[in-house]
Amino acid sequence: MILDHYFARPLFWDYLLGAIVCLLLEFAKYKGLHVAPENDTLISTTTDLSTISLTIAGFILTLLTVLITFKGSTVQSPNTENSVEPRVFDAFFETGLYYLTIKHLSNGIKSLSFIALIGYSLKLTLAKAYVPYMLYFGIFGLIIVVLTIWRSLLILAKIVALQREG
Repeated sequence: MILDHYFARPLFWDYLLGAIVCLLLEFAKYKGLHVAPENDTLISTTTDLSTISLTIAGFILTLLTVLITFKGSTVQSPNTENSVEPRVFDAFFETGLYYLTIKHLSNGIKSLSFIALIGYSLKLTLAKAYVPYMLYFGIFGLIIVVLTIWRSLLILAKIVALQREG
């Protein structure tokens, strides 16, 4: 399945797709098919993208904290005597899927933090002559943010589906 292949190396595929889209944009610009936005728009977009990246990283960090805390609480309070079968969600915590989920969410936080750091650094240090190149950061960063949100939502949907089974 495509998602299995994607989840084997999600950051690689995210960054590769971002780089390919930036190369296609450069090609379109070279052929005269694309007009770059104004410098003020690029700076504003970079700021917005960096802020959104940090905000979403915070939401994913919250989800990660809840997962880790929930696992800790289920370990401390095992199933009662009335419960004959272990719950499906408890089984999730005992498998490698739990640790894989934690890894994917942690990598998403790192990736979004990296995008925010680069964006703010560009805004603070880039000379005016190089501001038009912020377009590539904007496109690249947007792809990383969207794919990270998508990946996190897929993980969250799988966790909710697992809870429904239990």
